[in-house]
Amino acid sequence: MTFWKSMIYRWDKETLRLWPSLKKSAYMLLPLLLYFCIHDAAELLLWAGMDYVVRSGNEQAVAFVSKHADTLRGIINGAVILIGTAVIWPAIGNELRGEREAAFKQKSNTEKPGDVTEAATKYGMLLGIAFSLAIGLNLVLTQIGFVQSSESFDAVYRQQYGVQFVIGLLLYGVVSPFAEEAVFRALLYNRMKRCFPTRVAIVLSALLFGCYHGNVVQAVYGTMLGIVIAYLYEIIGGFEIPVLFHSMANISVYAIGYQNRMSGLAPSVAWIMAAAALLIAAVLFLYIRREYKLKES
Repeated sequence: MTFWKSMIYRWDKETLRLWPSLKKSAYMLLPLLLYFCIHDAAELLLWAGMDYVVRSGNEQAVAFVSKHADTLRGIINGAVILIGTAVIWPAIGNELRGEREAAFKQKSNTEKPGDVTEAATKYGMLLGIAFSLAIGLNLVLTQIGFVQSSESFDAVYRQQYGVQFVIGLLLYGVVSPFAEEAVFRALLYNRMKRCFPTRVAIVLSALLFGCYHGNVVQAVYGTMLGIVIAYLYEIIGGFEIPVLFHSMANISVYAIGYQNRMSGLAPSVAWIMAAAALLIAAVLFLYIRREYKLKES
């Protein structure tokens, strides 16, 4: 088996236990490094193409780029995320196939397949946690002055909200959640939990997910959200779980923040709203936690 095939193959836990630490680290991290390399290379090429259009002297093209600079930047960011994900999709696909096969084998005989009420309750609570937690954490980080203290986050914030609203919803509510969950949960987390105890894998994958965002505000927020996403992914199962959670969290924050609808809140009101949102998230989370058990590896 070639080196690349060994990196995309889904090795089982028993085999990985026999591997030296360096080889296991490569197995977990090399696809992620390849993703970043392809992501950055594609970004450079697309921006070079954009620069060529601007330098061509075509007045209409220059005017269009100038008018829609933030939207075009957002589209390029979404494109390079998808390109990077596509390159390592063979590894991601193997992980997802292995996950489905394992879930099918372990399926309880007492489970009621096709129970619409049960499924609606599960997904409704999942989306409720995502919405409440995302809003609550954003309010807390804003009220303690953490958001305002980061210039790098401010630049990202202005860029994201400079994108046309519908395109922003598509980019941050569909493209980013799908691609990022494929990379950080379907691939990275699933591999980590076969090399480390489950709780360690949850935290490590969340830390890498937070750092991936490139600024301290999103690193903290992303890590906290990533821990919850990975935990729910583990206890409920199914790739749709992290994707739906991430999508709802992004859409909630983006839609509310687009018109600065919370910018004028009095501090006391903001704290009450944050406490209420986090309380709702906690209650729903504890209910789901009671229904599903974390399987320690």
